[in-house]
Amino acid sequence: RFTFECKRKRCFNKNANFTPLPSGQDGERYKGRFTGLSVEIVDPEQAKSLHDNGCFGKGSKSRGGPASGDENETLFLGMEESCFLAHYLNVLDITNSAGYLMDFCMFVEVAKEHNEKFVENLASYVYLKSKNWVIKSGIKFGGDFLIYKQSPRLYHASFLVIVQKPGDTDHYQSKNLKGVQRVAETSDKDVLLLTVQPPKKISSSRDLQEATVTETIVRRFNYLTFVQSKQQ
Repeated sequence: RFTFECKRKRCFNKNANFTPLPSGQDGERYKGRFTGLSVEIVDPEQAKSLHDNGCFGKGSKSRGGPASGDENETLFLGMEESCFLAHYLNVLDITNSAGYLMDFCMFVEVAKEHNEKFVENLASYVYLKSKNWVIKSGIKFGGDFLIYKQSPRLYHASFLVIVQKPGDTDHYQSKNLKGVQRVAETSDKDVLLLTVQPPKKISSSRDLQEATVTETIVRRFNYLTFVQSKQQ
C-alpha cells in the first residue's frame, strides 16, 4: 500500500493561523485584472487576504506571498486558481484590459489561447482542491503543479503533479519518467500523474463535473530503503 509523509519545515511561524479558503464574509468580492498571463490583485488588503486564506497567488516582488513591504507590490494569480476563485467559489471579479467583466466562457477561451491544456489543468486543479491540497505552480520542476498540506510556509511539497490527456503517452515513456522522477527526488517529492478526460463541451462551470480524473503515482523502487524498512 502506498503511503507518503507530509514533511514539516523546520523553520516556520508556529503562531501562523491558516484557513483553507477565502471566507467571502459580508459579500466581500475580490477585484482582479487580467494581464494576459495572469490575474493581478492590486489592492494590498485584498492581496494579503487571498494569500493568508488559502495561500493563493504570488507576490509580484516576493518569493511567496506579498511580503516585500513595498506598497506597490501586487498579487499575481495563476489562470487555474483565478478561474476557481471567480467561477467556483464566486468570490472574485475578473476584468479585462478594457474594464469589462469576464464571464466563464470568455475567460476559458482566453486561457486556452495561452495553454491548450487549460481545461484539463482546471479540472485537475478543482479535483485537487476537493482533497484540500494547497496548489502552486510546478513549472520550476518541470510539472504543472506542486501540492502542499495546509501551507508552503509549514510543509514542503508532497507531490509534483503532471497533467495529461488520455491519448498522451509522453510521460509514460521510461526516459521521460526517469527525468521527471530525478527532478522530483532532488527535493524529496513524488510524482503524481493525473490523466484527465475533459467534458465534451465547456460552456459553463458546471460542465466540468463531466470530467474524469485518474491518478497514477510514480515512484522508483529503492532497494536499500526497502531493506531498511523491513529491518525496523
